[in-house]
Amino acid sequence: MGKQTKDWIKFKRMADEDFVVAGYIKKGGHMYSLVLAKYKGNTLIFRGYVTSGVTKEAIDTLEVTGKNPFLLMPIGEHDVIWVKTNHVCVVEYMPNLINSLRQPVFKGFRDDVLPKEVQASEA
Repeated sequence: MGKQTKDWIKFKRMADEDFVVAGYIKKGGHMYSLVLAKYKGNTLIFRGYVTSGVTKEAIDTLEVTGKNPFLLMPIGEHDVIWVKTNHVCVVEYMPNLINSLRQPVFKGFRDDVLPKEVQASEA
């Protein structure tokens, strides 16, 4: 016990979840962050951001509306380019106890899920 061996393997437990894309932020260069949301009934709720894995090609598929779809949004979000909320994406992240997206990675869009189906859990 307490000895290092080459038989030990470390791996991260990851989860993935669907989110509605509500907007994006141009970070500079070719970096973008997606603004993520879920529905609670018919109201869109802000859930976080994802930058890793987001490509220019993904951004080019979004339709700009210029209208904030949220009733409540964190303060300081004036650089967001709001888009039509018709895209659902998959984000992989490390689960945690504070229900935040830790080390999120954009995995792509889903065309088999409607945005209204992406509902926030009650927990």
